[in-house]
Amino acid sequence: MATTKDRLDELTRSERELHDREVAALEDAWVATGAVHRKPLGARLLEPITGRWAAIGAIAWVALLAIGIAVEPPPTNPDAVDPWFVSALGAILLVVLPSMFAGFWLRRRWSLAASMVASGILLLSTVMCPLSGHHTNVGAWWVVQLGCGLGLVTASVLGLRRAAPR
Repeated sequence: MATTKDRLDELTRSERELHDREVAALEDAWVATGAVHRKPLGARLLEPITGRWAAIGAIAWVALLAIGIAVEPPPTNPDAVDPWFVSALGAILLVVLPSMFAGFWLRRRWSLAASMVASGILLLSTVMCPLSGHHTNVGAWWVVQLGCGLGLVTASVLGLRRAAPR
């Protein structure tokens, strides 16, 4: 018959087992030191994303782009020729947008990266709009467009960070 003292000795002699929280803390420390081998960027961009993040990205783009276009007033001088960099940004955006939506349809992580590029271009276009002479005054429409662009950048970054398979 085992006594309490015998049981206590048995518990103190045995090797201590780690609990789940302790194992997770060790794994986090191991990851923080860079000991984990990460996949190449190309392989990570081909990973799938959830349907939820694909829908969030597509709906955010349709809604915020529509709002941004709806609030923009007519240009100050409609006959003015846009500077070359404005035309270049518009052309890049026209290539990235269909690619991004195709990526959302395929539910691939690269669609969120394309979304980040496109939203950055859109944000840059909004900031440069008064500087290029397209619109001479900045008003509430500009703040709304800026907010829409920042919302798209935020959604893209959050999607890239949270949509990673675990």
